[in-house]
Amino acid sequence: MDIACPTGINGPTYIRWGRTDCAGDAVLVYKGAVAGKHYSLGGSGANMLCLPNDPEWNHYADGGNGLTGKIYGVEMDVLNNHQDFGTSKLNKDLPCAVCKTPGKSSVLMIPGKKTCYGGWSKEFSGYLVAQASEASRSPTEYICVDENMESVPGGDADDNEGVVYPVEIGSCKTLSCPPYVEGRELTCVVCSQ
Repeated sequence: MDIACPTGINGPTYIRWGRTDCAGDAVLVYKGAVAGKHYSLGGSGANMLCLPNDPEWNHYADGGNGLTGKIYGVEMDVLNNHQDFGTSKLNKDLPCAVCKTPGKSSVLMIPGKKTCYGGWSKEFSGYLVAQASEASRSPTEYICVDENMESVPGGDADDNEGVVYPVEIGSCKTLSCPPYVEGRELTCVVCSQ
């Protein structure tokens, strides 16, 4: 499905992780699926991508090829004991939306906040997520998943390819506690100006 983005409208873009729509006056550029590295494999990229729902191909060789990077769909694993998203989000495949903010010049994700600083407008807020902090896991980037997260229709299988979890404060040794609290999940907000 092609989505026409109005031409002549200037503004930065951001990714709304966990949703298929944009907030406020932001314009949808495209929607897709969150993709990244396999949780237990090294190599490939470390950043998350919003792969469009309508990929185009050039020259290719089907089948498993050696010495290539691999990318996988990403699922959210929020267990019942976490209150982050209000209800369990266990094994939910994540959608995404790329949004353009008309008339704005900057977009910023602020971890540990759910409101924007003065002079900035809130696009959306949610929770900071990344790969689990275990020796056997491959690192990912930190992303801000919308607190009103959707999931990909039919994406409820426990595939365990790319997986993200809420991020919490690990210790109070080098971070000041207070204001931070050891073991507490971090919020995040995406702001524009």
